[in-house]
Amino acid sequence: MSFINTPVPSNTFLLIDEAKHCLVIDPGTKEQTDLREYIQSHGLTLDYIILTHEHFDHCWGVNFLLETFPAKVIATQLCAEWVETPMNYFNQLYYNSDEMYQIKKVDILVEEIGERIMWGDLPVLFIKTPGHTNKGMCIEIGKCLFTGDTLLYKTKPFIKKRYGGSILELKNSIETIYNLYSGDTKVFPGHGDPFLLRETKEFYYNYFNNKKDEMSN
Repeated sequence: MSFINTPVPSNTFLLIDEAKHCLVIDPGTKEQTDLREYIQSHGLTLDYIILTHEHFDHCWGVNFLLETFPAKVIATQLCAEWVETPMNYFNQLYYNSDEMYQIKKVDILVEEIGERIMWGDLPVLFIKTPGHTNKGMCIEIGKCLFTGDTLLYKTKPFIKKRYGGSILELKNSIETIYNLYSGDTKVFPGHGDPFLLRETKEFYYNYFNNKKDEMSN
C-alpha cells in the first residue's frame, strides 16, 4: 500500500508479509503520523526502511519512524553519506525554520551485502541506477519494481548535474531496467500511480533520442 507524502506529493510504500512484518520505502513526510499509526494499529513489526535516493521528499520521515520502531535503514553508500550530513534548506523552504536535519543512522549499505537481502522468504534485490542522482537505486521485491525518481510515468526527467545527476547515466540505468525486466513488470514510482514497464518504453526512447547531442558533450 502507499501513502502520499506532504508537502511534496511523493510516494511512501508499505509492504506487509503474511507474518505481519513490514518494510517501508521512501518515507518523505517530516512527521509520518498516518504511516506510524497504521503500523501500530495493525500490530506490524517494521523491519526495514529503504531509501531509493537521498532527496528529502523520499527520506524526511526516517527519524520520525525511528523514534518509534527499531528498524534498520538501507541505502547506497553515497546516499548514506549525504543523508547523514546536516542540512536545512527544506526546513527553510517549507517551514521557515533553521532546524537542521540528518538521518540518525544508516545500518546497511547495499554495497556491503552483495546488493540483496532476504526478507523472510522473499529476496529483495537492489539495482544501482544513477542518473536522476548518482546516489540512487531501484528495488525489486517479488514481481514488483520500486523505482524512486529513476523511472516515472511519461515524465520528463529532473536532473541536476551539480548534485551528481547525468542524462547519460540515467539512459544507461533505464536501459538496464528494460533489459532486466519484462514489459509486464509492475512499476511503483516515487511520484504518481503504478504502471507497467512497457508503458514507458516509447516515451523514454523518444526522450533520450532527442537528447543525443547533449549526451555526447
